[in-house]
Amino acid sequence: MRKLLLLGMLMPLWAYSQRLDSLHLLVDAEAAADTPYTYRTFQEASTHFTDGVTVYIRPGVYWIDDPDDTTVKVGKDGREPFGLVVRCPHLRLVGLGEDPRDVVLASQRGQTQGAVGNFTMFDFWVTALQVENLTMGNYCNVDLVYPKNPRLNRPKRNEAITQAHVGYVHGDTLIARKVRFVSRLNLNPLNGARHSYYDDCHFECTDDALNGTAVYRHCDFDFYGQKPFWSTYGAGALFIDCDFYAKGDNRELYFAKQGGPVTVVDCRYHAPSDSVYIGWTAYPQPWLRCYQRGFTLNGRPYVIGSRQPQNTLQPAMLGASLQQPPFLDISRHEATLLTGSDTLLLTASDACHWRVEKGFEPYVSLRGGKGGEVTVIPANNTDETVDFCIIAATEDGREAACHVVVKPSLLPPPSWLQKPRLVRQGDQLLLSYELDLKGRRDESRVTWYRNGIPVSTTHGGAPERTYRLTEADEGRQLSAVIQRKHQRSDYGEPVSAAITVDTRLAPLVSLSTDFHDFCCDWQPQLLPGYWTVDGYKPADTAVYPWTFDPQKPMWEYGEGFNGAVGMGLLQAQRGARLMFTPLQKSYGDMHLVLQVDPTKTAGQGFGSATGQYMDVCLKFDTQTLTGYGLRIIRTTKHAKAVDFLLVRYNHGTVTPISEPVSSTCYRTNCSIFIDFNGKSLTAHVETATPQPADSTLPKVVDLQADVTPNPYGGIHIQHTGSSGGESTTMLHRLTVRWE
Repeated sequence: MRKLLLLGMLMPLWAYSQRLDSLHLLVDAEAAADTPYTYRTFQEASTHFTDGVTVYIRPGVYWIDDPDDTTVKVGKDGREPFGLVVRCPHLRLVGLGEDPRDVVLASQRGQTQGAVGNFTMFDFWVTALQVENLTMGNYCNVDLVYPKNPRLNRPKRNEAITQAHVGYVHGDTLIARKVRFVSRLNLNPLNGARHSYYDDCHFECTDDALNGTAVYRHCDFDFYGQKPFWSTYGAGALFIDCDFYAKGDNRELYFAKQGGPVTVVDCRYHAPSDSVYIGWTAYPQPWLRCYQRGFTLNGRPYVIGSRQPQNTLQPAMLGASLQQPPFLDISRHEATLLTGSDTLLLTASDACHWRVEKGFEPYVSLRGGKGGEVTVIPANNTDETVDFCIIAATEDGREAACHVVVKPSLLPPPSWLQKPRLVRQGDQLLLSYELDLKGRRDESRVTWYRNGIPVSTTHGGAPERTYRLTEADEGRQLSAVIQRKHQRSDYGEPVSAAITVDTRLAPLVSLSTDFHDFCCDWQPQLLPGYWTVDGYKPADTAVYPWTFDPQKPMWEYGEGFNGAVGMGLLQAQRGARLMFTPLQKSYGDMHLVLQVDPTKTAGQGFGSATGQYMDVCLKFDTQTLTGYGLRIIRTTKHAKAVDFLLVRYNHGTVTPISEPVSSTCYRTNCSIFIDFNGKSLTAHVETATPQPADSTLPKVVDLQADVTPNPYGGIHIQHTGSSGGESTTMLHRLTVRWE
């Protein structure tokens, strides 16, 4: 029965019968009332869907969600808000127009724009769904233009692009033929079925939008962003005879944000310039394997992902008749092996040959290596850790790989030649010690404490052997705890050295840090001369349901990605907060400079306009949360910009004291200058990153407000943006001066 129903769903449009019955319904906005099996709205028709039904739709615009409804839609049970939930095992939707543009199923809501959450027009629960010859569009950020009847045109809800979906499919099979899918961010063109097929379809989208486990044949795509896929896990996506059109000015274009397999056969990329770079993903893992054949950029042959050539394969087996992505599954993609201790069993989904990446054969041996499995035995006899791939390859040219990190055998920690002691040299303490390293690198971990509270630490690499004394160290016990290590050992037992600072030190007039030795562990105490490192959910974010885990760090020091370049301090959880409490005295004028790199590259700074901001404050009382600062916040006004405004904190309540200014300067290499001078608070923000060519917003921000002086000298940085992924802001350097 199921097979017959599926065959029926594949009937061409010419086979449409005018005879309507319970399995053949008609949606016609202009139908006469009480016409059998005919309904004026899609919603009304959906209440009559039965298994195996075909729904014919006459030309017109059918709003699945009322665009004039001012209600803010909220999802249920932790899911997105939906326009319509449809449950029907086997369902076919057919537009009866001459062109897919003639029949439009529409909605006009998105995250923060008429909805709390990523509004989604359809949620289909089916075994098999087929959609033909129509348009499905979320016109939240796209004008609805209907040539057959311009009276049905409708302007977009908002210029600022937000998450606005078309639909999800829960089921086995989706088939879409001659369907236009229209939205921008997170298009979701009926994502989710176990098997998805798109034939002769059109897509308009920005990022995180397409179905990552689908076959696309004879389709065309308008890309208004940089990375149309969030991820292509599993076998990934297959494109055959497709056209891609880059609609923006991005110099680097990628298929996926989080990576995964992609196969491109006889496809054409059309971009404004021949000099753009096209990659599979911005940060491809060594194990990634993608496939291409017959790919061109502006009419010329092009190899995708040429910066990492091992990621791109061009086997002869690729062809137009390919029905599924050429995929070879492997049991592991990443592994770390310790010589003399570990082994690794790898299995593949098909018979294959196994090999070691060329040049790294001496570091492992393979046992087996024929058929579907192999045992990897590490044999690294050097002092250095090495990494490379173990590769499985089939006769027809498919590959899979596991990226292995192979460590040499573990040695005991180095012995002491001189036990650690602290030596004062002017305004610095030096940790003096000597290890029997036998020519190996010293990778010891050193953490400095003041009265038992950590104030400096080592984040990998060379140990932090010096500590700069400040006024806050007067009369305090300073200690350094060292765990000795070289590159082939574990850490040894901690050994400490201590000294009491019993002399006067110069008053603290400035503070400067690049955060390379910053202690990221949870430290909630408010103590003079210390950083408070914790999490906080401000009252003005109460309408947004998020929390953090106080058992985990809120900040982490590490390497950046996307727009964040190099090393710096990143938020590890939403609500990350830093506060510096100076010594108890009265403070006058104050000047602060903070250099940052938002990981977002387009200027929007944060994940969405859901109370996501960063406040940078000075003249601040950390006990009462009172002072002044600059707020940087994503709003619904712009998709590629943030607002800047000066604010006053009064016991945690935040009040604007300047008009907001929208700008595109919150991008890589952004410098924030805040000055409190007499009774004036000023802020200046700029970036060395060039202004987007299509933006008319200011690229420099200057704000000023008259304020009331206070005696405070604290610093406060509060981040309420979503963490991880691409929504964080890397702090590179903070410089503060007290007058």
